[in-house]
Amino acid sequence: MNLVILGATGGTGRLVVEQALAAGHTVTALVRSPEKLTSSNSRLRVITGRATDAQDVARALADADALISTLGGSGSVIADSTQAIVDAARRTGLKRVVVLSSFLVERQRLNAPMRLATGLVMGAMVKDKTLGEEMLRSSGLDWTIIYASPLTDGPATGSVSVLPDGAKWGMSDRISRADVATWLVQTVTGAQHSRRSVAITGGTGTGSNRAA
Repeated sequence: MNLVILGATGGTGRLVVEQALAAGHTVTALVRSPEKLTSSNSRLRVITGRATDAQDVARALADADALISTLGGSGSVIADSTQAIVDAARRTGLKRVVVLSSFLVERQRLNAPMRLATGLVMGAMVKDKTLGEEMLRSSGLDWTIIYASPLTDGPATGSVSVLPDGAKWGMSDRISRADVATWLVQTVTGAQHSRRSVAITGGTGTGSNRAA
């Protein structure tokens, strides 16, 4: 597949690029600082541009089969980039979009102390991500939103737990960026999570009400 990756120079995005290439896919990375991607793989195409600009995103989407976004940031970057993705997808005919979000956005899965603490500190980020995700859900695209527990820089374990509906995040839930990257690449090339949001953590997870 020809995959477009946004956020390719970030901690998780770099691993998505590596794993997508290792799996035999062709990768197009839309980045503001191309010098941060040093891979010489012939199946990697780097385009300089902004993920919040629909014209730049449309250039990256030429001949693409799917898009993965691992973007983060402050202000309205998620809402703005989602609008750009939706607009560019309509121009180019792209259908499949997978977005990495944060466990903080699923407020109903947090216990009361976690909701209070993170709401005070991360409220603006949650609002931005929530707005972007609402745009994606109403876009008509074949979307998947991945909510990941807190990320670590540990090695891939090959073990990922999907939280069932109604399960709460546990205080000790963690997942490595490498495992998240694997999950994103596998998800974008399959149809099992089409038009669904999926919460993941490492291993078997420790949250309350978790399925065995």
